[in-house]
Amino acid sequence: MSDGAERLNGLRWRLRATRALWRRGASPEGVLADVGRKRSEPVTQLDKPEAGAWVEGGAISVAGWLFFPQAATARIEVFLGGRSLGPARIGAPRMDVARIWDDPHAAAAGFELDADLGGWDGGEGEHDLLVVATSVSGERHEMEPVRVRVGTPPEKPGKLPPPAARTGTPASAPRPHVLVVTHQLTLGGAQLYLLDLLRELVRTETATFTMVSSFDGPLRAEVEALGIPVHINGLAPYDDTSSHIGRVEELVAWGEGRGFDAALLNTASAWTIPGAEAAAELGIPVVWAIHESFPPSVLVADFSPEVRERAERALASAAALVFEAEATKRLYEPVAGAERCHMYPYGLDLEPIDAHREQFDGAAARRAAEIPADAELVVCVGTVEPRKAQVMLAQAFDMVAARHPRAWVAFVGGREDPNTEALHRYVEASPQGERMRIIPITPEVETWYGMADVLVCASDIESTPRTVLEAMAWETPVLGTRVFGLPELIADGETGWLCEPRDLPALAAGLDRVLSLPAEERRRIGAAGRPLVEERHSLEGYGQEIAALLEKAVAAGSTR
Repeated sequence: MSDGAERLNGLRWRLRATRALWRRGASPEGVLADVGRKRSEPVTQLDKPEAGAWVEGGAISVAGWLFFPQAATARIEVFLGGRSLGPARIGAPRMDVARIWDDPHAAAAGFELDADLGGWDGGEGEHDLLVVATSVSGERHEMEPVRVRVGTPPEKPGKLPPPAARTGTPASAPRPHVLVVTHQLTLGGAQLYLLDLLRELVRTETATFTMVSSFDGPLRAEVEALGIPVHINGLAPYDDTSSHIGRVEELVAWGEGRGFDAALLNTASAWTIPGAEAAAELGIPVVWAIHESFPPSVLVADFSPEVRERAERALASAAALVFEAEATKRLYEPVAGAERCHMYPYGLDLEPIDAHREQFDGAAARRAAEIPADAELVVCVGTVEPRKAQVMLAQAFDMVAARHPRAWVAFVGGREDPNTEALHRYVEASPQGERMRIIPITPEVETWYGMADVLVCASDIESTPRTVLEAMAWETPVLGTRVFGLPELIADGETGWLCEPRDLPALAAGLDRVLSLPAEERRRIGAAGRPLVEERHSLEGYGQEIAALLEKAVAAGSTR
């Protein structure tokens, strides 16, 4: 992510935290100081929803903070109208709380849950929302219930008409020209996925490409090296309808006359949805690669009502939606139709991995990283953020470290932001802090796969994480959470291990299970993962599938 984007995200986080407290009529410091006087009781605050708030659009967003003095939070569950909405994500950064409380759990006291209400049967009307927390020592705490209203608020603004579709552009010869729309060109799984795919499509001369990205980054040079021009267009506010429509109009004006035959979208986000709408206005079909394992109602929950409607229409009108996990595909079939939803295990380029492995010196790498030669190294790769549960992994390590005195943990993916700061604060206060390392985001992540005795993916939302595939290609065994594409990839005890998400004791038990195994058994499990990646995640095969979808979409578009 660019420096500007990081500053913008940091500012949004601080404003949301501040507004949530100011709405209650006091400064953040005042509220926190007041609740902080009751040292023996759990310290809590529900930021949203507020009492009397409307819950609309088929989804609800719940957020706040809670910590038990001198004990880690094991689990937080949210109930609406007496019915469970599931476990909340825990370990989100709360620097405002940490400024008041000198407690290792305060900096990561945040919790959040975005829940789809499609399967919730409570009906419209007023309902109590209840948050229930449990600590690792067995304490149970119920926050004060909040009364909310489920349904559509009165005086709803009128719906905007759909954009008028323009005449389809005839397919150009000999190859179609494809507009690629993505969110950012920083280092990340979805970005590297797209880079690998474009390399394969360029190699096979499937099409010519032009890219639009909301944010610049180090991968831009690699895209341009493929002969693909890149246009950076910045971020449009997703909660401002006028700005959103303006961004669509800008893309349409920019795209007219460039001879695009189809659009290839990467990720379903506020940054790529304008690209889908612009493609519709340009009269070109959309092939959309969606990595986000959120129900569509949750994906668009924070959008303004008008933008939400436009986003849902864009999803429903795409020529093809592509997913990397069956569980994710099933979330979108009711919106887009099963016939237009496709699941293909995405491809991984094994050549650079194998080249690195051939010349890799694990002992030298450990000396350079100051990791003991005999350490049992647990590695977690990914941008530090609540969804990836690095704080929970640090807490789980604290719970089992005494039984595994040679174990170390490395978190690879730190940034200068509140998420990483919260992780730093916890590690610095931990009695096992000397055995935990936080490594900044680095393009040299392969070195950590080579050094690791086990890779842990503790995320609570993932489709098929690239880090897991890369580790398996290195024959590094993986402990993952039982979410979406991970159980489709990992057979527990055969090609890796699985544990429950958003559950601290379960993660600690999984970590203890893996570290208790003989090294030979871990190596056997790691070796079993390599042929699975070779067979299931062929880059050549995946490129052929996407090329076929683009060809079909262009052919259908040219006949309109």
